[in-house]
Amino acid sequence: MTTFILRRAILGAALVLGAASALGQAAPTGPWPNRPVKIVHGFTPGGPVDALARLLAAQFPETFGQQAIVEGKPGAGGTIGANFVAKAEPDGYTLFLMASGHSAAPGLYKSLPFDAVTDFTMISMVARSPFAIIANPDAPFKTVQEFMQQAKAQPGKIDYGSGGTGSGMHLAAVLFQARSGVQLTHVPYKGGNAPALAVMAGEVPVIFTSLAGMSGHIESGKVRALAVTSGTRFAAMPSIPTVAETVLPDFDVSAWYALAGPKNLPPAIVSRLNEMVQTTLRRPEIMQTLKLQAAEPWATSAAEAQAFLRTDVARWTRVVREENIAPPPN
Repeated sequence: MTTFILRRAILGAALVLGAASALGQAAPTGPWPNRPVKIVHGFTPGGPVDALARLLAAQFPETFGQQAIVEGKPGAGGTIGANFVAKAEPDGYTLFLMASGHSAAPGLYKSLPFDAVTDFTMISMVARSPFAIIANPDAPFKTVQEFMQQAKAQPGKIDYGSGGTGSGMHLAAVLFQARSGVQLTHVPYKGGNAPALAVMAGEVPVIFTSLAGMSGHIESGKVRALAVTSGTRFAAMPSIPTVAETVLPDFDVSAWYALAGPKNLPPAIVSRLNEMVQTTLRRPEIMQTLKLQAAEPWATSAAEAQAFLRTDVARWTRVVREENIAPPPN
């Protein structure tokens, strides 16, 4: 009898220890973050999205005492990276540097493995930058007016480059064509800085691209900025006219970037990350870095960012469907 009771006691203790061990493995150990955080984006290295992700990642050691690793998952108009984050655990260790092309995904794809709005927890908008119509210096048009005239006279004869079908660059060009009635031929590149390199090399005469990362090339004369697409002139480069004041009244499109995570990201983590973004974007050296990249800080509350995403997805879904834009190839 004594032996039976002893065995029962040992078995019971083992079960308790096993359950405690399992719970210990499932539960987070210590406060967030206690290991490196991953910031994912949907593009190749070298472009404005990658650069901004790295700028935010550099703040993690000082702010949280942990490293942040930037990982690009390019392809399918940025949706590969988006899907990776949407399917990640909402534990604060997988974040998403979202770009404006994200808003077009529901219109471009008949079925997505994620919901572009509800499967993400917005943390804060981070920055915005006007798109610009950038031309090779040897292109036969020197102003946006001349570009418009030649495009109307030669439907489909002028090529333009972008960061891929469904990218923010592509959508800015699509809206420009829809509003102006001109027909251009789209030459998609695989994100990053490939479109900029293409226009500098003369592979395409013009690109629609974010001004971010282009200011140095404009100042050096490697490219010519014909116009910016924002409603007002960009303060850091006031000599560049707007599309609205030259050829298309009320035209207003900008690239934007935001920090997000999977849905159900704990509010406490959202709050700490939002505070980091707010603090980062107030630093003079960060403001200067963004200015050099032709971007401006855009810090918001998490609720404001979530509301903006909902509105922007609805806007671009409508544009994509009205203009019958095909999804990018796999």
